[in-house]
Amino acid sequence: MIGSVFAYMLRGGSAEHREVVYRLDDFREYVNWTPADPVYVQYYNLSYTSKLGSKDPLASMVTTDLQKLLIPAIFSRQVLEVTRGISQVMIVDFGETVPLYFVDAGMSKIYFAKEDEIKHGNFTLQVRRPGIALVSELSPLVVGYKPLVEKAVDTVEGNYPSFGNKTYSYLSRINGSFAYAFFAYGDVVKRWIRVGNESPADFFFEGYRYNFNNSSYEKVWAMHFEGNYFFGGMNESEKNFEYYKVQNFGDGLSVAVMEDKNFTKVVNARPNILTWQISFNNTQNES
Repeated sequence: MIGSVFAYMLRGGSAEHREVVYRLDDFREYVNWTPADPVYVQYYNLSYTSKLGSKDPLASMVTTDLQKLLIPAIFSRQVLEVTRGISQVMIVDFGETVPLYFVDAGMSKIYFAKEDEIKHGNFTLQVRRPGIALVSELSPLVVGYKPLVEKAVDTVEGNYPSFGNKTYSYLSRINGSFAYAFFAYGDVVKRWIRVGNESPADFFFEGYRYNFNNSSYEKVWAMHFEGNYFFGGMNESEKNFEYYKVQNFGDGLSVAVMEDKNFTKVVNARPNILTWQISFNNTQNES
């Protein structure tokens, strides 16, 4: 049952450790192991939501959404057992039936109901029909549709272009931890986000977190604008939430933080997208 996955997420206790060749700690770094050109990426932080409690609306959103995306072909205890639990999951959608999962299980021992093992590059892929593969020598472990897992190994070894080549420089400037994040790059963003007839940006990020100091929820938007666009300020009559902060970078990246104690207000919050108005004054000398 898919629900059984949550029974062993974030579980404590001592356990055997597995052998890991390379290790990453943050989802911003995970993109450097992600093959180029996914449709979009979703990130879920269960360690973060455990601090909020199961009745918190942000925690509830994260666990409800994640449960829909963890497919039983992988995430049932008959297939995958993680001895000390799962703390983070990043799901990369390439338009395939089975996506690519990056699963933070720390260094704990895992058990996968493999039916075969194959070598790919310098790594061992544990393979399960139909077309599922897992690499346990990485942390986070990589599991999903076998051709995508193979591409991820190629990316780790520098033999395939990385999604991080296009997105890491933006993600690394979005500070703080997140309970949930969604981001995409390229043509898909240009199709989704329009200002009139224009596609103003090629990178989009939306993240949710909790400000424990202010007891408020925060939504963070980041966009890399290609034209004369940027996130602008708002006066009190324009915004329907408590706090708003914007940072614009010289290369076109803009980051907006929207905060309110009411989670619904944060979900509905939007930053103000403005454009530079450029005008030319022609002067004519009179004789």
